[in-house]
Amino acid sequence: MASSIRHESQETDRLLALTDGVIAIAITLLVLDITVPELRPGTPSTVLVELVSEQGPEFLSYVLSFLVIGWYWMLHRRVFIHIDEHDNGLVVLNLVFLLMVAFVPFATSVLSTYPDQFGTMFYAGVLALTGFSLLLLWGYASRHDILEEGLTSRLVVLQSARFLASPLVFVLSIGIALVSPTLAVLSWLLLVPINGFLQSRMMDSLEAAAEKE
Repeated sequence: MASSIRHESQETDRLLALTDGVIAIAITLLVLDITVPELRPGTPSTVLVELVSEQGPEFLSYVLSFLVIGWYWMLHRRVFIHIDEHDNGLVVLNLVFLLMVAFVPFATSVLSTYPDQFGTMFYAGVLALTGFSLLLLWGYASRHDILEEGLTSRLVVLQSARFLASPLVFVLSIGIALVSPTLAVLSWLLLVPINGFLQSRMMDSLEAAAEKE
């Protein structure tokens, strides 16, 4: 009688489904943390404009965290686009990544409530740990021959650099926050040119590999 037990490596789709679900919930929780201002009876509705404008840090934190979680989801996808199967080690590291992603909404609330030195450093620290957990995931996959065949060592290194860029920028911003929280937040914009450069290098490597074939 044929065995009805599926090999664990065949259930990578379930792992991805869990990941997408947790990330979707984390993104949803971001907007649920934004409260609607309450007006006392008899208060002119024009006051509502002022109250909403005072929620600027909350809106900024929401947009920022939405983009960061979305970016980490895209990087996570870049991991599993090269993976057809998995083992227990990959499952554990993926859960660690989800552990950090699920904590981002709380870090966002801290930043929006206390947009000072502590709030900025705490938020950057959580995002740095989230990025490092994703880097560990990629590193594990590349060291345990889980990646698909045909990937050159150069592409693996460039992909590792992309995963490392985000947490390094956030770690750097923690030091900057000791001097100026505003400059620390602005330093996060470095992720745009850095990732753009690494993406272009990866595309060049892919084109070069395709030409050799």
